[in-house]
Amino acid sequence: MSSLHLTGYSEAKVLIPLSQVRQWKLHVWAAWLLFFSYSLLMIYLLFFGFSRSARTERLYNLVPFKTIGSYITDFQYYPLDLWIINVFGNVGAFVPFGFLIPMLFRSYDSWFSIAKLMFWSLLIVESIQFLFKVGSFDVDDIILNVLGGLWGYAIYTATISRSRRRKLQKSW
Repeated sequence: MSSLHLTGYSEAKVLIPLSQVRQWKLHVWAAWLLFFSYSLLMIYLLFFGFSRSARTERLYNLVPFKTIGSYITDFQYYPLDLWIINVFGNVGAFVPFGFLIPMLFRSYDSWFSIAKLMFWSLLIVESIQFLFKVGSFDVDDIILNVLGGLWGYAIYTATISRSRRRKLQKSW
């Protein structure tokens, strides 16, 4: 059986079968392809999708839970499908990022680091939407999107034990 010899810090030789090396490279390639493809899809949806076109006015909501709260308090004015799409769609759309980012980037392996990255990234996205009048700046979208990223991170941590995550990240 063919194997790859690696020398560690203690000069102890580690034997890794080539089939595992090939499988590892395939997983890395697939994760990057998925991340890149999903990022492009989200850029399209956030700036061009959903029949977005430049508006004449800028719409914004700076009050946390105002939009979400209005769905609850004024539910009779909103169709259920709109409520479901807005709330669960905003959460669900960012779950893949919460799963893929810690897998691909070592520095994002904590709840805080994921929340911080998601917050700043989404603040930029919402600001660009506001600046170019394609969509609205809604702090509730940021809250829901960050929750989606954290949900994805929860799935990541539930699927991959901490020690296995460290081994995986060191090998990438």
